[in-house]
This record gives sequence, C-alpha cells and structure tokens, in this order.
Amino acid sequence: MNLTIQEIASAVGGQILHNVETPAITNVSTDTRKITPGALFVPIVGEKFDGHDYLDTAAKSGAVCALTEKDIPTDIPLILVDSTRRALMELAGYYRRIHNVKVVAITGSAGKTTTKDMIYHILARKYKTKKTLGNFNNDIGLPLSIFQLEADDEALVLEMGMNHAMEIHELSKTGTPDIAVITHIGDAHIENFADRTGILHAKLEIVDGLKPDGTVILNGDDVLLTGDIAANKTASFKVQYPNSQNIVSVKPAGANSTAAIGAELAPARDSQFPKLFSGSECHFNWRGQDIRLTVPLPGAHMVMNALLATAVGVEMGVSPEEISRGFDDFVPPSGRLSVEKINGMTVINDAYNANPAAMRESLKILSTDTARKVAILGDMNELGHVAEARHREIGAFAAEMGIDLLVAIGTLSRFMYDAFCHEGLEKPKHKLYFPTVDEFLQCHDLLLPGDTVLVKASRGMEFERIIEKIRH
Repeated sequence: MNLTIQEIASAVGGQILHNVETPAITNVSTDTRKITPGALFVPIVGEKFDGHDYLDTAAKSGAVCALTEKDIPTDIPLILVDSTRRALMELAGYYRRIHNVKVVAITGSAGKTTTKDMIYHILARKYKTKKTLGNFNNDIGLPLSIFQLEADDEALVLEMGMNHAMEIHELSKTGTPDIAVITHIGDAHIENFADRTGILHAKLEIVDGLKPDGTVILNGDDVLLTGDIAANKTASFKVQYPNSQNIVSVKPAGANSTAAIGAELAPARDSQFPKLFSGSECHFNWRGQDIRLTVPLPGAHMVMNALLATAVGVEMGVSPEEISRGFDDFVPPSGRLSVEKINGMTVINDAYNANPAAMRESLKILSTDTARKVAILGDMNELGHVAEARHREIGAFAAEMGIDLLVAIGTLSRFMYDAFCHEGLEKPKHKLYFPTVDEFLQCHDLLLPGDTVLVKASRGMEFERIIEKIRH
C-alpha cells in the first residue's frame, strides 16, 4: 500500500483536519495493538467501546493519519467522516478497484471458510493470490483483507458473512467480485429471518456487486439454490451448478473400496480406520475434464466443498493437475474437523462453530467409527424461533447415528439431551448434561482410551477449552 492522505480523503469523501505534511500511508489498522509505522488508524465505535479514545495511542504506535467522526486534538492529521465503519468500506472499495485482480467471493450457511481456503490453494498454484484473513468476513474484516493487496497480486478470495439482510449486499459492492460462490442455505442466523427463504435472499446478495460478465457457482444439490428465487436473481449472469452427478467416485483416502456416485461414504471397517478420517480420494468430471484429488478432511460434505472449489479453478483456467496439487499442502482451518490422536483417543476437533447442517455432518463422520463414539455437543446460537426444534432434532439424530455417549453442554443443549434416546441402554450411561463448560471440566474419567470423540458447538461456547482439557 502506498496512498496519500489526499487520496484517502477523496476516496471516502472526508475532510482533512490538522493538515500537516504526511508521509505515505502504507497500511490500515483498526487495532492499536497491531499498528505498524505508516498506518492509517480507523477508530471503530461499538456499543461498549469507542476507538476515538485511542487516537493518541495510535499516534504513539506509528500511525501517521486517522479517520475520525469527531474533531479531536491530536498529533497526527485526521480525516473527518460521518461514519468510520462506512469510510473503511469505501476506502476498501477504492483500493480493490485500483488493483487488477480477479476476485472470488464466497458465502453460505456452512462450509464457506473451508471452501474459501480450498479455492485459495487451487488458485495459488497458478496465480499470486491473497485470501480473507481467518474468517474476517464482515464490514471490518473484509476491508482489512482487501488492504493486503499488492501491485503484483492476480487473485483475491473473499469470504462474506452475515446475520442480517443487506450485509452481504454491502460486502459485494465493496469487493466487486468476478466469481460468486454459495455453498449451502441452512439455518445459521435464522433468528433474524422468518425462514430459510429469507436467508436465501440474503445470501444471494453476493451477486449485487458481481461484475456484469461475472460467473455464479451454486451448490447444485441444494434445492433452494436450484429453485426459482435463485434463478431469477442470477438470470443476468453465467450460472454453474456443480452437483453429485459430477462426482464420478469417492473413496476413503488409501482405501480400495469406492462409494457410489454422490453417496455418503460407507461405514468404516477396522481395516479402513483411521483412513476414513484422513480424507477422501475424489474423481470429478466437470465441464468435460477429469479431475482427481485427495481432500484431506473427513465427510461427504467436504467432497462437495472441494467440487465447488474445483469449479472455481476451472473457471479461472487452472489445469486439472494444478487443481489436484492445490490440495497437497491444504491444512484445514483450526478447529474445523481436524483429527488428532490424544491420550489414546481419536479426537475430532470441530469446536470452532456450529449450525444444524454442520452438526449433522460431523455426527455422520463420528458414526462411521467402530470404537465407542462420544459426542460432546454444545449450543448452536442465533437460531431464534427454531432453536428448540433444531436442538431436539440434533439430539434425535445423534441417537439415530448410533452415538454411544452424548455429552450435552449449555442451556439450549438441554433439548438435545432430552431428545437423545437409545432403546436397551441404561441411563445415565449413554447421555450426560452440564449447564456450563466449567461444570463439565470439573468432571473426570468420562472419556476413555480408545474412544473417538467429537467436540462441536457454536463459537460463543468456547469449546476449545474442552480440547485443551483433553490434551492435558
């Protein structure tokens, strides 16, 4: 980055205050703890904090300029704007436009972060590529991801999240993607919508900033994404629908048996374990090309994520060989279906976040093992009016999948506990309930060597603490 204060003020429609000679702005930060020399500091105003209180700290840390909503005496020049959050987006939009890069935007109720990383690894085989930092997918994180761009970058993969209508609209208008991808429509964030149709409309906002000649890639196995609403919204673009018919075969990595086209992976036998947990060998046929790759993550849903990422690669001119090699160094995002051997147990660490669709997929993976299957599950947040029903459904589904022990933690997870029922098994051996993580952590000897343990809940439950407890 190399911007002048005048250039920034023009981009955001701001007024320069306390104008003095200012060196070039080389980076943007919203966090005074991460400021480096040459930074533009953007103070964010929240319900319980006001970044304007830290303008002096930012200056002392090396910031040479700051956006502001207030005329505050400082040692550095300020750019006065109506809203620093809005100005941050406007500056990111300007910065994206002055870079000649192809932008891929991705959203969905589940799988978007993992699919984003898959797309990045595929594109990086052919292009100098940047991607969203972690899961920074909102109106603060997306601009910071855009500000990574350098003059010689060729591609940028942006994740776009939301929990209200019109949020993705603004992100898409800022990122102006060339390709838009939607992985799935589910119940995540449904507390702010009447039903999944509302979520569908919100996710389809990703095309609002799409280039006129852009491409939309939709999960062709999702009935909402293949329906009339999606078709009407995307009618002016080129639309592709990768689906199960494009999956020629899938088999556990290193195994000999092959699953039927589009079918769930077959239950693991002793000879296959832990190969099933090591991922899937996939054979895709997409747009006349045979593509073979190994997805280093368990679960049939990861196969579809890989197919969507493959479709992006083909659209961007990446060869089948380069697409395959893109998975060679792929590492799953932390806390997302990573499998570890800990103290004699196989632990499926999926603690980063949860929604009903993802919870089901994780339980399917757990069910394939032949060891004692333990599911440590917590609350799924932001489900609003369907929260009780969805938690009960997960509890019943866990029983249907043959889970040997359910450990339910959290207020909403009481409904999982109540719905989990096995015929012929004595209570309380097969299910336990704890109101809080702290109360669970006080218990000992619930887990045994040889167990296969799934740990999953919404981010706010802080289930990474359980992973640390198991490790020690």
